[in-house]
Amino acid sequence: MLEISQLLVLSFFVALGYGVYHGCQGDPREPPAVSSEIPVIGHLLGMLRYGFEYFGLQTADQTDSKKHPNYPIFSLNMLFSKAYVITSPALLQAAQRNNKFLSFDPFLMTSTERIAGVHSRKVLKLLRGKQSGGDGIAGEIMHAMTPTLFGTALDRMNERMVELLPPFVDELGDAPTLDLYSWCQHAITVASTDATYGPLNPYKDKVVEDAFWDFESNLTPLLVNILPWLTARKAWESRKTMISAILKYYQNNGPDTGSELASVRYRRTRDAGIGIEDTARLETPMAIALLSNTVPATFWTLFDLYSRPQLLHDIRKEIELNALHVATDGTHIIHLADLRDKCPLLVSAFQEILRTRTTSSPMRCVMKDILLADQYLIKAGTLLNMPSEAMSRNQDVWGSTAAEFDPRRYMKPVESVEHPEDRKKDPRRVGGFMAFGVSPIICPGRHFASNEILGLAAMIALRYDISPESGVWTPPQRNSMAIVSIMGPLKEGFKVNVKRRKEFEEKRWEFQPQEGKGRFPLMIG
Repeated sequence: MLEISQLLVLSFFVALGYGVYHGCQGDPREPPAVSSEIPVIGHLLGMLRYGFEYFGLQTADQTDSKKHPNYPIFSLNMLFSKAYVITSPALLQAAQRNNKFLSFDPFLMTSTERIAGVHSRKVLKLLRGKQSGGDGIAGEIMHAMTPTLFGTALDRMNERMVELLPPFVDELGDAPTLDLYSWCQHAITVASTDATYGPLNPYKDKVVEDAFWDFESNLTPLLVNILPWLTARKAWESRKTMISAILKYYQNNGPDTGSELASVRYRRTRDAGIGIEDTARLETPMAIALLSNTVPATFWTLFDLYSRPQLLHDIRKEIELNALHVATDGTHIIHLADLRDKCPLLVSAFQEILRTRTTSSPMRCVMKDILLADQYLIKAGTLLNMPSEAMSRNQDVWGSTAAEFDPRRYMKPVESVEHPEDRKKDPRRVGGFMAFGVSPIICPGRHFASNEILGLAAMIALRYDISPESGVWTPPQRNSMAIVSIMGPLKEGFKVNVKRRKEFEEKRWEFQPQEGKGRFPLMIG
């Protein structure tokens, strides 16, 4: 039987589709429709089971000619709505060229109202994009905060973050067995939020930290918005706890001692005429941006390194030779700039982990009829979806080894690629790497997150041997209904055995960031 949350999801997509789509009349120029095994409601049921990952699964079906041909773009009729799904790099680029007719604003406003809990019509109009009849303040806030995640402001956040991580790593070996995912979750939560919010960090309170994760993992019924105080009670109550803590943070002038990111977001929102309580509500999704992908990305980085002994061995040697420095007092210091500049295997392997683990599915509302590549009609009022699975396994993007895990993939100059045809393919040029989004909407916090993940992974790799409690590195089940994360958060924990490596026992450890060296040379789509 369907659970109540699944029925709510079904209702949500029917309602969203009815509100967005202005008619399902077919046009011969539209992308071909792909049917489901269950007529009429099959695609909606697929969404219930797999969440937004369903779009990516449909692109995987393209390889099965018994189901349907290999279309570069196809349509999914979802009762009252229609979604187009792009699988071709060329059409992805064509969509990017038509970006002014594709909008994320309807999804942003739904998030603002249903996830953040902002209901004031005045505030919603202020935030709504100008092309949708609003004042565009949300876009202005995003524009203002982006520079705070680069340059000197990024350096300050990195400095605070790397002060907080070593004590967590020190304690990692205290218990012979632990839940690695839960450990990643707590360590990243503390380090990321403290680096952002400063000494008065509202998430420093474990009650608020736990409230966030209860909120984040129960967003689906809140998003559906059918009697949310009843159907989404856990998320509803958790959000109240978060808002109360953030409001107190503002009342105590917390942004004055926080990062430039926290200060700019608060100041720009208040300057727009938004009250302090709604400002606190608008801040609740910020923790999603900081944590919801960084935590599972950290876990999968450790999982994919430790489950490949030879790769782990090679990366340990690379870090030890190029990024580990020993001070005169014996302190072992990992230089983050050296991880960036002198550890190409670590950085390459990290990007390959993101490529193979990401299940992003960027979605846009079509605001005007578009003829993609002078061939496919994309009708106004529909949804356009661009699943990363279609690009991350596409041989036209990645060559003949697209389906393989190649940790050295990003280290190879084009002329060294084995197959001549593969030398013509450049993922940077065709938008094949989608872990950080699809241009022009790219994650501004990618450098902060990468410093955190790679620094943590490097220190753990040198200091500890880790093995699964089960004895086998079997990928744990992912929570497909965790709708705000693209990095495959776990449905349950993952128990591991941890043992200190003798050569690095009883040492004091630190990280060392360097001014102006906080940006990693990461691929973007």
